[in-house]
Amino acid sequence: MTHEEFRLMLGVRRSSVTDALHKLEEDEAVRSVRGRVIVRDRERLLRLAGDTYGFAESEYRRLLGLSS
Repeated sequence: MTHEEFRLMLGVRRSSVTDALHKLEEDEAVRSVRGRVIVRDRERLLRLAGDTYGFAESEYRRLLGLSS
């Protein structure tokens, strides 16, 4: 995904996406290369996300009747 696609999906400025991706790259959680974001360390990414990850995903599975 490009920065522009992230921006539109999240409803934020493109520079905010760039800043966030740079921080995640510094933490070695992801790598951003030409319209691609590669997850380098999923566990680190989950730790960095903290409580902001998981609830929406579990609700999505619950509402669609999918098992975990």
